[in-house]
This record gives sequence, structure tokens and C-alpha cells, in this order.
Amino acid sequence: MNLKKPRSPEAPAAKPKDSTRSKIVMAALRVFAARGFEAASLKEITTASETNVAAIHYHFGSKEALIREVLQTVADPVNQLRMEMLERQPAGPGRTLEHVLEALLAPPIRLSADATGDGRLLTRLILQARALPSEFTSTALVQQYDSMALHFVQALRDAEPGLSEADAFWRYAFAIGAMHYIVADSDAANHRLNRLSGGLCDTDDPEAILRQLIAFVVAGMRARPASTPSPSP
Repeated sequence: MNLKKPRSPEAPAAKPKDSTRSKIVMAALRVFAARGFEAASLKEITTASETNVAAIHYHFGSKEALIREVLQTVADPVNQLRMEMLERQPAGPGRTLEHVLEALLAPPIRLSADATGDGRLLTRLILQARALPSEFTSTALVQQYDSMALHFVQALRDAEPGLSEADAFWRYAFAIGAMHYIVADSDAANHRLNRLSGGLCDTDDPEAILRQLIAFVVAGMRARPASTPSPSP
């Protein structure tokens, strides 16, 4: 499959970049990614954004509302690009697993290599939310990702009719986990795979990551169904 890199995607700009609200959101993104949702304080966010707590309460009302907007700000462009890529792929029998997986995996991987690093910060936020779940962050993730996930699970089954519904959900989850792991590993602070392989695996190259990840996930999607243990006598 020829994985052609599209022109650099532009995230929708709903608010002026120099607005106080936008300054707070982008500062909060970096503080939450570094400190976690629970540990991060409003004081740290106001210092990073050069604003004050009154501005946060004026624009968002609460820390929880700020978290929700941070997740939406970084997740919406990625999910929009995913859906657009999927719509551009062939319809019907011409749409392969590779087509579906490219649409699912390419936007977050390519955006993680963007000079701003915001795509990689999204992965940090999601991993933190999974490692230290709370009712609020779990609900926020549901709002951002569940409908997209259901759409792609169905697209996977359409592209691979022999894939059962249960296996499609399991393997979708494994694909997302592998993607988050390699994006986190490609952070300059990690680079473990690059180090272990003696430079053979260039995790600074998003296209190399994408080729290897899609090949890996396609093989998993097409693997035999997991056997069900026989009931105990």
C-alpha cells in the first residue's frame, strides 16, 4: 500500500490565537501533560499563560470545564482528519483494512511530529487519564472518542467481513494502544526503541512508524480468532 503523506493538515481555528481564552487553553495543555489533571494547579496554569485565576473562571467557570476544552481542542482536529481521510478512501469492496487503518492511525502519528508537539501532548493526556482515571476525565474521553471509535470498528468489519464484532472491538483497542505507545516512545525524552535498535528504528520518522504500525495491525486484524477455553469438567 502506498502511504502518501497529505499536505500538512491545519487544525480548525475557532478562536483567535492571541485571545486570552486560547492562551489559557494552550498553557493548560502543557501543564496538564507535564503534571497530570489532578496535580496541576490553576496557579501553574495562570503563571504559564500569564493570566489570572479570575480569567479562568470568567472563560471556563471551573477546572473541569477547562479540562474538557483542552481535550476538545487537541482531539477534535485529529478526529476530524480521521473522518475526512476515511471518506476519501474507496467505498464498498475497494476499501481495504489498510485504507481504514491509515485513516485511523495516520493523523495522530503525523500530528505528533508537528513542530508544536501538540499531537504528542494529546497522547500524554490520554495515557494519564487512563492511568489515573476519574469519573470526570473518563466521561470527557467518552464524549471525544466513543462515536468515532464505533464508526471505525464498523469500518474495520466492513473491510474484513470475517472479523467478528467482538474481535473487531478487541483488535481496535490493541491498535490504539500500540499507536499511543509508539507516539509516546518517539518523544525526545524517551527514544527507547531508537536506542535499543541502535538507530535501526527511526522513531523521529512518522512515515516509518506508520508503515510498520499498519503492517503490524493488519496482521493482527487478520489473525485467527482467539480460541475459547474449554469449560472445566
